This record gives sequence, structure tokens and C-alpha cells, in this order.
Amino acid sequence: MNARKKVELLFLVFFVSGFSGLIYESVWTHYVKLFLGHASYAQTLVLVVFIGGLALGAWLVSRASERMRNPLRVYALVEALTGVLGLLFHWIFTAAVDWGYASLLPNACEPSSAFCAAQWGLAALLLAPQSIMLGATFPLVTSAVLRLSNEQPGHDIASLYFLNSLGAVLGVLASAFLLIPTVGLPGTLQTAGIANVSLAIAAYFLSKQVPAALAIAEVPVPPATADRDNRRLITILLATAFLTGLSSFIYEIVWIRMLSLVLGASTHSFEIMLASFILGLALGGLWVRRVIDDVGDSVRFLAIVQLVMGVAAAATVPFYNGAFDLMAWMLSSVSRNSGGFVLFNLTSTTIALVVMLPATFCAGMTLPLITYRLLRSSSGEKALGLVYAVNTVGAIAGVIVAVHLLLGWLGLQGTLVAGAAVDVLLGVVLLLTLERRAGKGPWSAIGPALAGVVVLVAVAASFDVDPRRVASGVFRTGNARLGPGNFVVYHRDGKTATVDVVESEGTFRAIRTNGKSDASITMKAGGSPSRDEFTMALLGMLPLGHKPDAKTAAIIGFGSGMSTTVMLGSPAIQRVDTIEIEPAMIEGAKLFRPYVDRAFDDPRSRVVIDDAKSFFARGRERYDIIVSEPSNPWVSGVSSLFTEEFYRRLSTYLNEGGVLSQWLHTYEMDTQTLASIMAAVSKTFPEFVIYSSIDSDIILVARKGGPPGAFDASVMKFPGLAPLLTKLKMTEPEVVRRRAVGHWSSLQPFVATYGFTPNSDYFPLVDQRTSKTRFTQARVEELTQLQASALPLLEMFDDGVKPEVSSGEIYPVTYIDHASNDAVLIRDTILGLRKAGPAPFGSPSELNASIVRHWAMDCPADLPFERVLPIFTNLADRMNPHLPPDEAIKVWAWLDTSRCGKKLTDAQRQWMLLFGAVAMRDARQMATTGTALIEGLKNERTDATEYAFLASIAGLACQGDGARTKELLLTSYQYWLRKDARPTELRFVASQVRRGGVCPAAKPR
Repeated sequence: MNARKKVELLFLVFFVSGFSGLIYESVWTHYVKLFLGHASYAQTLVLVVFIGGLALGAWLVSRASERMRNPLRVYALVEALTGVLGLLFHWIFTAAVDWGYASLLPNACEPSSAFCAAQWGLAALLLAPQSIMLGATFPLVTSAVLRLSNEQPGHDIASLYFLNSLGAVLGVLASAFLLIPTVGLPGTLQTAGIANVSLAIAAYFLSKQVPAALAIAEVPVPPATADRDNRRLITILLATAFLTGLSSFIYEIVWIRMLSLVLGASTHSFEIMLASFILGLALGGLWVRRVIDDVGDSVRFLAIVQLVMGVAAAATVPFYNGAFDLMAWMLSSVSRNSGGFVLFNLTSTTIALVVMLPATFCAGMTLPLITYRLLRSSSGEKALGLVYAVNTVGAIAGVIVAVHLLLGWLGLQGTLVAGAAVDVLLGVVLLLTLERRAGKGPWSAIGPALAGVVVLVAVAASFDVDPRRVASGVFRTGNARLGPGNFVVYHRDGKTATVDVVESEGTFRAIRTNGKSDASITMKAGGSPSRDEFTMALLGMLPLGHKPDAKTAAIIGFGSGMSTTVMLGSPAIQRVDTIEIEPAMIEGAKLFRPYVDRAFDDPRSRVVIDDAKSFFARGRERYDIIVSEPSNPWVSGVSSLFTEEFYRRLSTYLNEGGVLSQWLHTYEMDTQTLASIMAAVSKTFPEFVIYSSIDSDIILVARKGGPPGAFDASVMKFPGLAPLLTKLKMTEPEVVRRRAVGHWSSLQPFVATYGFTPNSDYFPLVDQRTSKTRFTQARVEELTQLQASALPLLEMFDDGVKPEVSSGEIYPVTYIDHASNDAVLIRDTILGLRKAGPAPFGSPSELNASIVRHWAMDCPADLPFERVLPIFTNLADRMNPHLPPDEAIKVWAWLDTSRCGKKLTDAQRQWMLLFGAVAMRDARQMATTGTALIEGLKNERTDATEYAFLASIAGLACQGDGARTKELLLTSYQYWLRKDARPTELRFVASQVRRGGVCPAAKPR
């Protein structure tokens, strides 16, 4: 095999090396955020350690490269070691993290400090060995290529940069969209490890007959750059490598944060942005390889590139404002389905490329140009590793400076302009230095230098990022800016997120994280409360109701501060620790005073700026109550707070008998994803109860060591809760109790029919699915559909769920509130306990109830039983499940003994008997009467036959007669049910058959 053929094969090898290397970086972020918490912290550490390891590895090679007889053989060894560590990483990580949580953090970290050097040090130590070895690969391969063939060194250096970067792009996309969803985090790492081992074998066989030294003398040196020994030029070029690395990673940090506000802060969005950034570098390397050997004065060319890069970076601000409009247009033009999701990702990629590509294209040219020039200096072969090392050290500095200094001082736009200023000034310095070295005056360089500075200043002064766009949440709402009447009253670019407080019509305020609303409160006195207030109030009050004597509580996520305020309303509570990772969230929440004053002023309240998992691990505290209300699980990093591993650790921070209160949403979520989270909870808390706070939010309440027990309404009398409960009109215990949907023991068989696996840290089903379900606006409807069933199915199969009737006025913010009000209206109208409203009637139920009362009392000739039966069925559907048995049966007993009821035939009376049996939850009577009715009505498909069929199978299943239930479900349902009628209720009954046993409703009363 000739030397050039080997070079071409090495290009392919290094392409695959880039593919596997960025799989590591991508997957390491997932792993590290499990230990450090928020994705921003994990991304920062992974970037610092990854590029720091690259720098160290490259520097070590630069120190020894000229003494290496066969760099390709060393490269083969490095790839082999990298692959072995990749194959073993998962087991090393889990063992180290388990030890860290159990021993290191409790003993080496201060509970009061949000930063723990030992924690970050352990995470860095896990990543460093492979990072260092990956850093050694570029100079080793480059040295081998140039030793094999030096006819076109610039072209070959740029080709290696390009191919490695292109492989990295594909590695990022493959890990995010193919490997992790298919084989999980461990399998993805093992895929990369296998690739590295394969590369090692290939490199070893290619390593024969590599020259022992680089033939520098044979490389033609252009006259304009013949100053080989000028140390000043070497210093300037190395400084350029450092500063361009610094500015590039300032751009990356800022662009990711900025584009998260357009694309959403999901894991998939992050991977798209990272791939776009690296693709720009790759394309820059591809283009420059065509001209680098013929460019002439490479230093002057580099200076122009730096100027253009700085201007292009600053120019992303006006492009960025337009990105909101593009995303809004796309969302208004596509359907919210799987095909639309593909277009959403393509649009996201387009936006990321438009913003990033011009500047990153220039950045991709800088290292080949600097390496090419230094290769001709006295640095020689050392330059191959030295430039790479210095550039990556600059990248580390850029990450640290951006995250920990500039974002807090200057915000996103100011930080971006600061990075652009570095590149523009760097270009100016290079031009002026070059002209001085050539013995010329500065005037020949003043034109391009002045042009770059003027354009930078003009862009920085003329364009601003619009806060009304930033807070719009365009990726969800489809609106490019806030609507009329909405005003941003607080805006801050924090370390981990951009936080806004938006006021609407002067009535209520919402706090938003990266454009997504996390909490809202009606601020206007006497105004109707926001829906979020019901959820936040119940998140605090429900666990108190299940453990009224609780003395300590921890709350994950500050939000508006209302849940903390509610918890502090208990006189028994002695301390509440609220853990929030973003300081700007706390600052913004102050705008919800006076409704959340206790969260800030009560001496029992302690607000901790930290990641929840880290805080618990090193805090050594145990709590009576833990409330978990983080952001939505589609937000990158947040899904790790909904995994079986997290709940297992969380239980260790609860006292025996302690209570967990977990918020979940049913919007932008499908049934399988929600089931995955519930299954993860059940691994540690096998018995929990599900409450609906509003139709789109649910709350899981679990107890460590046993069932959650009944809600103790005495907590509602706490003086500290009175003002809020009065505002929410939740002063009656029944308003809370009737929000109980069911226990996991009764719902699990039903949920299992949809197929799911528990959400796990290492097989992050929720993280992978929720980006799509957010886009498609999926909703979990099944729980509401079961609550809306024509029969009290949840009550019949779950002894802990009972209908409640409230005598006070309420805000109907859930289906069950509306249904309960409707049921009371029907009862009172039929029994004559209220005066009928003037025509037109206030609701269809009132009209139908009035018709039934008229029929019962007057027996009108134009209202025979056959005409009124559909109305009976409708009222039974709306009333029976939502009234206690002793209340519902009053209606059917009155109708049965009414003037017209006494005239019913035996066949007609069977229907009244069925409705009464359902009212009493009498499973035996439901099965007997319902079966008799449907057998006589075969092939009739009406509301009444559907009701009778459903009552039959529910009664049979409730008595444990699985065989007959299955027979009706599998063979006979088509006779009495219309096509696709009542699928959720049928699925629920079938699941209870598989569950086995007799339901509580079948037991003697």
C-alpha cells in the first residue's frame, strides 16, 4: 500500500474517531447531570473537562512528538485504551456516584454551600482519562499523515480538522436521535467504545513503515512567511489560538442559551445546537483546505478571518430576533403530528445554522491556518499538539468567563458582543503586527481593521434582543412575541436560565423560565385565581393533610414561592427548606409579594441555591414531607427528577412515615410517558394516591413505609391557610377529597395496558419522548375520561375514592367540580329542592331534569317512557357517579314511587332498577339487571344499551366473574355498543379482570 493510500485511510479513521469522541461528550452530559443536577452545570463541567483533557493530551504529545518513532502505533494504543474505558464507563460511573452519594458528599461537602469541590472533582475525574486520550489523537494522526506524505501539508491538516468535525456532528445526532432512544446511555457508550477498539486495530495495521521523523526541510516555505525563528510571531499566533478558542466558546454558551428560547430547552434542541456549531467548524476546515497551500501570507489571511468572525458573531443578534418570527411561522403552518415534528426539528436546525454558521465557519479556518504557519516556524512538529492545546485552554477560559462572569454582568447580548470584540480586536492586532514586521506603517492595515471595528460597534449599538420575544415561549405558543396587554416586569439572564416575570392586563403575573411559564398568581384583589394557584396550594396542603403533625419539609423548585408559603401555614412545621438551582428565580418571585411573603420572611423558611439531588446527598437531613415541583420533564436535565433512581434516593431523605407530594402534568404528555413516571415512583412507593388539582395537573401523594392514608381535613382550619383557601374557595373538605382520582393499585392494571417501562436515569424514556409530545400537544385524557364515565368505575374498583358533595360555592377548575355541581343540580331539580330557572334553562342538565320531573308528576301523553328513556340515561350518566349512594338513590326512589313511575311495566321498571343499582354501586344487581336488559335488546345500539352493557360487565368484573366478563367483551359487545364507543371504560374494566379479585363495591354493605 503506497503512502498516499494510507493517508486517505487515516482520513477515514479520524472521521470515525470524531464520531465516537462526540458521542462521549454528548452522553457524558447526560451522566454528569445525574450527579451535578442541572443540565447547564453538567454542560459546563463536561465542556471544561472534555476540552481541558483535549488540551492536556495534545500538549503531552507536543512534548514528545519529535521523539516518537511511530506516532500511528501510539495512536492505536490510545484508541484502544479509550475504547476499553468507554466499554467500562457505565459501571465505573455508577459505582463512583453511589459511593459519592453515600460517603463523599455527606463528609466532604458543606450543606450550606451550593458548590462542593469534591463533588465536581469526582465528576471531572471520571471524564478526564478519556478526554486526555482523545486530545492526543489529533496531533498523533496529523504527525503520522505528514510523515507519510508532505506534498500538501496545509490541505491535509485542514482535511483532518474537517473530517474529525464532520464525524463529531454525526456522533452528536446519532447519540441523540438514534442510539440513546434505542440502547440507552450504557449501550450508546459501548457503541463508541467498540468503534474506538476497531479504530485501534485498523491503526495498528496501518502503522507499519511510518517514517521516524517529519521531513520539515522538504516542505516548501512561501517567501512571505519565511521568518522561521521569530519567537514574537510564535507567541502572537499561540495567543491567537488561545483567544479564538475563548471567543468561540463564549459564542457557543451564549448561542445555546439564546436559541433555547426559540427552540425550547430540551435535550434534542441542545444536541441540534451542538451539531450545528461543530458543523460550522467542519465546513470552515473543508473550505480552507482548498486554499491554505496557496493563500500566500497566511497570517494576514488569518487576521481577516478573525475580523469577519467577530462581525459575523455580533450580526447574529438581528438574525436572532428574526428567528422567533420564523419559528412562529413554521408552527402556524404545520400540523402538530409526527410529520410536523420532523419539520420542527428541520426548522430548528435551520435556525441554529443561520445563527451559528457564519462565525463558526470562520472559526473552523483558524486552527488549520495557525498550525500550518507554526509548522514552518522553529516549533516544527511540536506545533501540531501545541496549537491544539493552547486553543482548548482558551476554550476552557471562554466557558468559565461566560458562565460565571459575563452572563451575570452583561446578559446574553452583552456577552455575545464581548466575545465578538475579542475576535475583532484580535484581527486588528494581527494586522498591525504584520505591517510592523514588514517594516510598513499601520496605514495599509487601517482599512480592514477600521471596517471591522465600525461594523461591530454599529451592530452592537443598533440592535437589541427584544424581551417581549424572549419571554414569548414561541416554541410552545407559536407567538413570536407577547400579546398586547402583556408586559415584562422582570428580566434576567441567570447562570442556568433566562427568567422573566410577565404581567398580563395588570391582573396576574407569571414567572417564566426560558420562555416557559412555571407559575402564575392573580395579583389583583378580588380577581379570580389563576389555575396554577390551585395546583401550588394543593401541592403544599395535600401532604399536610396526609401528615398533619409534620415538623420538617423540603420543596424542590421555588417557582412563585406559593407552595413554600402554604407549607409554612402549618403551625406544626418548624423548618421548610426550598431548593432552587437558579438565583434569578428567587429574585423574580419577589414580585409575587404579598401572596408569598412567608416564603421570604418567615424565620422557618430557608431558601437554598443548589441542585436538589446534591443538596439532599450532602445535607444529611431527613424530612417529614418532600414536595417535588420542578420544571416540566421535557426541559433538559429535569427528567432526571422523575426517575426510579431519584425516587429511591429521595426515600432515604424521608423519615419513616414521611410523605412525598409529586407534581405532574397531563398536557404535552402522552399516556405511556406519564405511566413511565408513575411506574418509576411505584418502584419505591408502591402505594400512592393520585389527585387532580386542575384538569391538566395531577399530584401524587405517597408515604414511606405504607399507604398514604386518608386526607385529614383539619389542616384546612389552620389560620395560616385561611386567606389563600378563601381566595380559592376551597374551604370545604369535600372540595379537596373529591379530587382523589384513585390509588395506583387500582389504576396500575389499566395503565399497564398502554405498555411502558419505568423511567430511568440510564434509559431516559421521558427525556427522549417529551420533546415530541410537547410539540404534538399530546394530552393524557384517560384519567379525566374515567372520572367522566357513565358509571362510578373508579369508586367501584378503588375503596379509597368516594364522591363528595360540597354545600359551599366553588371555582369549577376541574371536570370533577363541574360534574359534582351538575349532579347536585339534577338531584335538586328532580326532587323539587330548587326552583327551575327561567327559560332558556341554565344548562342542558337542568332542562332534562325538569322534563323528567314533569314526566314523573304529570304523565303527559306526549312523553311516553320510550321517549324519556334517553333522558333518564343521560341524567343517570351525569348524576350517579358524582353523588354519594344515599343521595343518588333518593332520585330513583322518588321517581319509582311517583305518579308516572307507578304505571311502569315490568320491562320498563327494569331500567329504573338498573339506574338505582348503579346509584347504590350494587354490583350484583348491575350484572343481573344489565345482562337481562341487553339480552332482550340485541343489535340495538343506543345510549341506553351502551349504559346497560357497561353496567353488566362492570358488575360481573366487580364480582370476580372474569370468564363471563371476557365473553361479553370479546364476543358480544358489538351487539350493544356503537363503533369506537367508550374505549377507555372498556379498557379499564378489562384491566380489572386481569387484576383479579373482588372489588370493594361487591362486598356486603
